[in-house]
Amino acid sequence: MIRSAPLLRLVTLVLTSLSLVLTVPLVALSFYNHPSPADDYCFANTAMQYGFWEAQQFYYDGWSGRFFHNFVVHSSPLTIGWYTGYKIYPILLLALLLLSFYALARQWVADNASGGSGRQTASLALAAGLFVGFIASLAGLPEFMYWYAGMACYSMSAVFFLALLATLIAHQRQGFGLSPGYLLAESLLIAGIVGSSETSMVMVMSVLGLITLGELIQRRRLSATVLILLGVGAISCYYLMAAPGNAVRMASNPNSSNIPHTVLSSLRYAVGYLSHQLLKTPLLPLSLLYLPLAWQLTAKPLPAYLRLHPIWGLLHGGATVLVLISLHFYGVGIPPVTRLVNLINLLFWLSWGYNLTLLMVVLRHRFATSFPKSYAQTLAVAALGWVLIATGLWSVTPVAYGDWLSGRAAQYDQAMQQRYAQFAQTDATNGQVAPLPVYPASLFLEDVKNDPKHLWNRCWADYYHKKTVVLTDHSTEAVQ
Repeated sequence: MIRSAPLLRLVTLVLTSLSLVLTVPLVALSFYNHPSPADDYCFANTAMQYGFWEAQQFYYDGWSGRFFHNFVVHSSPLTIGWYTGYKIYPILLLALLLLSFYALARQWVADNASGGSGRQTASLALAAGLFVGFIASLAGLPEFMYWYAGMACYSMSAVFFLALLATLIAHQRQGFGLSPGYLLAESLLIAGIVGSSETSMVMVMSVLGLITLGELIQRRRLSATVLILLGVGAISCYYLMAAPGNAVRMASNPNSSNIPHTVLSSLRYAVGYLSHQLLKTPLLPLSLLYLPLAWQLTAKPLPAYLRLHPIWGLLHGGATVLVLISLHFYGVGIPPVTRLVNLINLLFWLSWGYNLTLLMVVLRHRFATSFPKSYAQTLAVAALGWVLIATGLWSVTPVAYGDWLSGRAAQYDQAMQQRYAQFAQTDATNGQVAPLPVYPASLFLEDVKNDPKHLWNRCWADYYHKKTVVLTDHSTEAVQ
């Protein structure tokens, strides 16, 4: 389909342009971002009260074993009163996400795509397609981009996960031997991913499990490299799961640990999830655009990670997605929240592309000496149009552009600045704030409540040295 250079350049141009269209409002909205009452002030208060290292130990013992997440959230800009930091880190996150997608794409096509400019163009097209697909399928934009606690728990682990895959592929191409540089990079990435959340722990251990399975099938033994990485993963998982705080957190929810409910609910959810991905994301048209590249990538000799039978790949991908879905049902008895779905989407899309490539290995002999060229241009243009429609209708694009261009984000920013000024100018021990005039869905997560005993209110009050903070009145109509 996309064998000719002009057609490949067209696909690359459209996908990179669409990536830019998606990136512009995300960057623009960053300049209106603010710390959220949901957790951000609580983590900052703990660090300021107990100290940086003691705060991490406090959370590890009393709430969560997410050691890398705890490290990041307790060094937030709020701890030094740097509000501008909340406008900078989303841009840095976006840049790292783009770079990690490109690094993965570059390594994925490094050996088997056409050389020179063709390889560069194919890498750029693949990276842009992955970025468009991931951003377009985000279930929760504010949790991924603008909420510092969410960034530390989920967004950075997504970046690390992509970087780890790129590093593993590059290491594999060098023979997967005992290279200190690769092993150090992979070990640090594994520890960071596992220490971010239980969801990201499952993702990285699933990848290591797939590598282990591949070596056992192909070589009947495990290399020293795999054993070292499995050891790093096991140690990281131990420190995550053995934290005293995990027992405290799990015990606080009476709906956790119900296995029959978890299994049945996860299966039902998975059916709807798959339907959504197929019908309301650009997954299918981007898959059509990827198939010609998969054809090139499956030319022999195949790298080790493409010598698995697709049955193993499908079982691995399906099982991993189902386990990721089940985590929230098992933990709290309800479907995955949007910040978890963001990570599930990333794993699903990457697994989908991997399995398409494995299937191409098996089906390759059914085609002629080259990938079918009939109607190539028509199919490519139709697929690109489908991508544009899906991205425009069902992604975060309308919401992000709407909040930015309508002025809702600017109103939100102004109202938050007024709140800060209000707290700074008054010596009253009881703080009172009016509801925000707007609640932009792309930026806003939660506000303080009208209950002074609510956790968000108490954290706000402590940070500003007030006895209480109360939302005074709900008469203002919120604009979504």
